[in-house]
Amino acid sequence: MLGLMKTITQLKGLMKYIGSFLIIFTLLSCVKSEQTKEQRVYQLSEETTYNDILKLIGEEKLLRGAEKPNADGSLGRNKKGYFHARFQINMTSISDYAVTSQNLEALEFFFSTVKYSFNHQLSDGGFELAIPSDLLQSSAFSPPHAGDLASGTAFFASSLGLSLRSLQQSNWFTQSVETQPIRKAIYELNPSIEKTLDYLISSKDYLLQMDEKAPNRLLFDALAYYTLGKYLSRKDAVSLAVEFMDKALAQTDSELGYFIYVGVGDSSYNGVAVKLALELYFLVDEIAIKNKLKEHIIPAMNWQMSRINENGKISTSGNKRVYDGGESFLGREKKVDYSKSIKALYYYGHLTGSKEVVSLGDKVLTFSQRH
Repeated sequence: MLGLMKTITQLKGLMKYIGSFLIIFTLLSCVKSEQTKEQRVYQLSEETTYNDILKLIGEEKLLRGAEKPNADGSLGRNKKGYFHARFQINMTSISDYAVTSQNLEALEFFFSTVKYSFNHQLSDGGFELAIPSDLLQSSAFSPPHAGDLASGTAFFASSLGLSLRSLQQSNWFTQSVETQPIRKAIYELNPSIEKTLDYLISSKDYLLQMDEKAPNRLLFDALAYYTLGKYLSRKDAVSLAVEFMDKALAQTDSELGYFIYVGVGDSSYNGVAVKLALELYFLVDEIAIKNKLKEHIIPAMNWQMSRINENGKISTSGNKRVYDGGESFLGREKKVDYSKSIKALYYYGHLTGSKEVVSLGDKVLTFSQRH
C-alpha cells in the first residue's frame, strides 16, 4: 500500500512537471511566433524606378489621388487666393497621373501649377507670402521668419523636383511630339528653377536650425536638394541632400524603427517620413545611399503598419503631435496625413511584391474617403 501511494505521489509530481513544461513551451512558442511576425523582412527591389512604381500603382488609383487645379493653376490653400508656393505641393499628384496615363490634358494641368508658382517668385529665388486676413486677425497667429519661408520653399521644391525627375525619365514626355510645347515651356523656366535651388542652398543653415528635430522636414529638404540637384546637374545640391538625409535617418528608434517625434513615434509624421524616404530610394543612383535608406525604411514601415486598425483607420494613440486636440498649423488642427501614408503603403507593397501591403493601402484609402 505504501509503495502504491509513493508511486501515485511520484506520478503527480511528474504530471506537474510536464504541465509546467508545456506551459513554458507554449509561452515560448507564442513569443517566437510574435517575434517572427515582428521581424518579418521584406525584400526591396533595387531596380524599380519611381515611374515603374507609378505604373504598378495604376492610373485609376493615381487619378483618385490627383488634385485638379483652378483655372489659374492654384492648388490647396492657394485656391482661395495666393498664400505661398508651399501650398502647390500637390502638383506631383498631377504629374504622376500624367506620366502613367500619358494624358496631355493632365500634363497641361501640371504645367499650369508650375507656371502659377513661378509667377510669384521673388528676385532671391524664394516666393511671395500673402497671409490671409482671417489668419492675420487670429490670436494664435505668429509672423513667420526666414526659416519658415525657407522651409515652405523646400516643401514646394521637393514636389517640383520629384515631378521634374519623373518627367525626365519618361520616354513619352521626352520624345513625344505632343509634349514638345510643354517640354520647351518647362525648359524656359530652368533659370527660375535654378534660382530657387540657389535660394535653398543659401538657406541651408536656416533649414538645419528649423528642421533639426523633425525627420520628415529634413527628408523634404533632402528630396528638394537631391531632385533639383540631379535635374540641374548640381553636385553641391546632391551633397547637401545626403547631409540632410543622414540627419533624418539618425532620428529613428533603435528598437521599433519609427521616426522619432517629441521622443516617441507619431503615426501621421512617420507615414510622411516613410513616403519621402521611399521616394528618395526610388530616385537615388548611389547604391550606398540606397542601402542606408533600406535599412531604415523596413522597420519604420513595419511600425507604421502596426498602427493601422482593422477598419483601415490609422490610430493616433500615443501620438504627441497629431491627435484629437493636438497641434495646430496656421489656425487649423493637424489631422492624420492619410494621403501620404496610403502612397507609402502602395510604394512599399509594389516594391516588395506584397499583395498584403497593397491590400492594406486599399483598406486605408477606403476608410479615408469615407470619413
